[in-house]
Amino acid sequence: MGGRTVGEIHLARRRLRGVALRTPLERTAWLSELAGCDVYLKLECWQRTRSFKIRGAYNAAARLSKEFTERGLVTASAGNHGQGVALAGKLLGVRTTVFVPESAPRTKREAIAGLRAHVREVTGDYDDAAVAARRFAAETGAHLLHPFVGGDVVAGQGTIAAEIVDALPRVRDVLIPVGGGGLVGGMGLYLKEVSDGAIRVVGVQSERTPAMHAAFAAGRVVDAPSGATLADGLAGEVEEESYRLALQVTDDLVLVSETLIAAAIRGLYVKERVVAEGAGAVGVAALLAGGLELRGPAVVVVSGGNIDASLLAELLAGC
Repeated sequence: MGGRTVGEIHLARRRLRGVALRTPLERTAWLSELAGCDVYLKLECWQRTRSFKIRGAYNAAARLSKEFTERGLVTASAGNHGQGVALAGKLLGVRTTVFVPESAPRTKREAIAGLRAHVREVTGDYDDAAVAARRFAAETGAHLLHPFVGGDVVAGQGTIAAEIVDALPRVRDVLIPVGGGGLVGGMGLYLKEVSDGAIRVVGVQSERTPAMHAAFAAGRVVDAPSGATLADGLAGEVEEESYRLALQVTDDLVLVSETLIAAAIRGLYVKERVVAEGAGAVGVAALLAGGLELRGPAVVVVSGGNIDASLLAELLAGC
């Protein structure tokens, strides 16, 4: 995190007061019985924009000088980060442009536009959208707000861990969705420092979006093939900075199948009445897979709830 400490996360908490919600931490009887220990859900799917992303986006945008904000903000996103940046721009009075891949769910694109951001669709995947955003920043002078790299973004995401420790000081295991690595990096940094390493950090990725897992296996950032997935919010490659931080703070990194992600989405809705998107449900999928030896109490971060209604209905059919 570039030498930053837990202090930056505490400063981010102050900056986010009145902006980000302090989301619930609720015990789940269903998963507690399954895991053999107390399991809690950190419901970031109930955050503003239904995703944790407002934390890092606002913390980073609020730290920019007037010179930068006058030029506007630009980012690339499959949806949730775009909503976070769009809301941050709206709250701060800064014009915002979000480049999205053509595969971005309609729900997320409409939500970004509803926050007064200019949405620009790019042919290809998230990485193509990221290239277009970088080009736009170079041409216009707009500030490129990266979805998972940068100390202020990472510190904002780390505020989730601070809330967990406040509410459950005895926590021993935390399961965190992993895409580019900003969430697990920020949360892991806080959890490891405040517990002297005692809290176990488990990252979870989709088998079809395995960029961080591939980097861990290779010992360096590598190209990792990806495919269509329910966990679209975890798609894309990782950066050297986010890889190194994730490697520093993650005890285990596991992959889950599309079948298990679908089962997790269904289970969260049927058992807990929680609407979660695929990326938000991967931690629950890891528990459904079995094999994780948790000491408990354990927390599963449900990081987002932006799922298309038609897809949710399809997954729930026959339950």
